[in-house]
Amino acid sequence: MDSDFLEEYENREIDALKRNIPISERIGKLKTPIFNLVEDSHSFWSQIAFSGTTIFPLHPIPSIQFEQAWNISTDEIPDLIKFVRDTGKIQFVLTEHPNCYKEFDYLEPILRKFSPPIYSSNVNIFDEKLHELWLIHKKELEHLIHLSPEWQRQMETTSGRHVLGTHLKSYVLLRYYGFDKIADTFIENFVAYPNFAHTYIAIVEYMILYPIGDPLNANLSLSIDTIQKATDMGLSSTLETKKNNFPEVGSYLMKKCTQYPESLDACKNLMSLYEDNDLYKIHSALNDAIVGRDNSGIILKKSEMAEVLDNVWQDKRIKNRSTTCRLGIDATFGIIGYALGDVSGLLGSIIPEFVNSTESHYLDHYSDLIAKGTAKPYMATIYDFKKKYQIDH
Repeated sequence: MDSDFLEEYENREIDALKRNIPISERIGKLKTPIFNLVEDSHSFWSQIAFSGTTIFPLHPIPSIQFEQAWNISTDEIPDLIKFVRDTGKIQFVLTEHPNCYKEFDYLEPILRKFSPPIYSSNVNIFDEKLHELWLIHKKELEHLIHLSPEWQRQMETTSGRHVLGTHLKSYVLLRYYGFDKIADTFIENFVAYPNFAHTYIAIVEYMILYPIGDPLNANLSLSIDTIQKATDMGLSSTLETKKNNFPEVGSYLMKKCTQYPESLDACKNLMSLYEDNDLYKIHSALNDAIVGRDNSGIILKKSEMAEVLDNVWQDKRIKNRSTTCRLGIDATFGIIGYALGDVSGLLGSIIPEFVNSTESHYLDHYSDLIAKGTAKPYMATIYDFKKKYQIDH
């Protein structure tokens, strides 16, 4: 990729970060509901169809890893660009500084067409405490890398350095927010069990750090595998319902079977059905009710959205289009960080066999952050792509 182009691009982004311009002012107008693809997902088209705008992270990784992560061929990038330009359904963001993308030419058309901003959270990067923690723990992690042949091999590739850089940011933020027990678990396993440490910190990022730091109030998009791994690792548990809507890991709203488009054409067809049934307006209103802790609004919009999903599933038009979806998937819609009435925890409702009934060590911290306004309740959509349903012809 052209060095001069990237250098100018990087200078613009660094200047914006130094002036503390929020990402919401560095991107185009987003359509609600906003989805954040916090993890690489083969469910790409399904989530694009379900969102108003989807936040799509571009990582500095080889093209083969891009295709495996998102189930999209790099040959489809021109079609993807046209789709984004015509619909505004995707907002690309960079996960590293522009110069880190120099050797990944396949992404150049996206970078030149849309100039995606560096994704920055609502954390004040100039906070003195954060700066001090960064210096301390960067040195700590660098020392441990030298003790691990596995992590040293990771440092030999651009994508491996990106992974380690992301882990360092997450580790520092855990210390910054006071999640010391989680940070301790990561660092204690870093050398001895690198695969565990990698999976552990990635899930922490998805389920804790994104909800706290997301400046876009987006709907988190997670897979059932992530939830299972989180519960296996002790990162989640149910709590007994407490008065005054005490914050907890999450509250179950509903579980529905929805269409699973596996191509661009199928996605477009499903979008038209969602638009006809006002799903986007209802889903956005539900998310607003959750963030605003509007109990009556949550109950009303939950019911309306369930009805829409039933209508779309039963719509005969979907069976009569050769380009549309023929399969269905389970999607569970719930809340992270907010308890509604007498419903049980979201995670426990989905997979009770994995749940530890004791209170997780981070829940008090998370609750405090919500109470202080540092974090907000968030909508989450959890997909189970293993279970598919054949639609009758």
